[in-house]
Amino acid sequence: MHALSRFSLVLPLLAAIALGAVSACAQTPQASEPAASERASAEDERPEYWRALGQQSLAAALARPRYESAARGIILFVGDGMGVSTITAARIYAGQVEGGRGEETSLGFEQFPYTSLIKTYNVNQQTPDSAGTMSAMMTGVKTDSGLLSVGPATVRMDCESGLANTVPTLMEQLEAAGWSTGVVSTARLTHATPAAAYGHAPERGWEDDSALPKSERGKGCKDLALQLVEMSIGDGLEVALGGGPT
Repeated sequence: MHALSRFSLVLPLLAAIALGAVSACAQTPQASEPAASERASAEDERPEYWRALGQQSLAAALARPRYESAARGIILFVGDGMGVSTITAARIYAGQVEGGRGEETSLGFEQFPYTSLIKTYNVNQQTPDSAGTMSAMMTGVKTDSGLLSVGPATVRMDCESGLANTVPTLMEQLEAAGWSTGVVSTARLTHATPAAAYGHAPERGWEDDSALPKSERGKGCKDLALQLVEMSIGDGLEVALGGGPT
């Protein structure tokens, strides 16, 4: 049967389905507005409740002790793809699992004494990847998608361009200052997110020597696995634990 013939047979069926759906919608009674008791508890229907809650939160914030001494260590937790919308969905889900409506819930890290927001993005596209965004966290320099701890002037997959635009990572600066450093990841250690902490590459896919194209070999670039084990700044990473496929 020709495609046109099949299409002509499908059209009446689609029309019948559409008419049936319209008819069903017309016959289905509209859901009534939920009762006030279903939408909110008696307590949080009162304006005074919200004003008191705000005052309570403010008083708790003002009462927190100030820490004047230097930090003994820094642990940077990175949830890949963990933007505001993802956190909102997790908060609502966690609250509903506990039997609440969801929005009123606070996740564990939202209850830390101090929190802040950062805005990471790639400078060459609106949908970012983990290479460019983690590079921004590790170096303070925003860059293109697919690049690891090299500046945005780098031409992707060009070894010489990457070497000319290398920017130091936080790990390298700490190692140079005599600190102990490490990377722990649920992904493989050469994946873009952990690799941006210690490595530099004009291509996130250069995870091992087999991934380097022949045209870029012999120009001074090292694959990410080699950079991990041969890190020359300080005494290298003290801890390196990864998961995921090898």
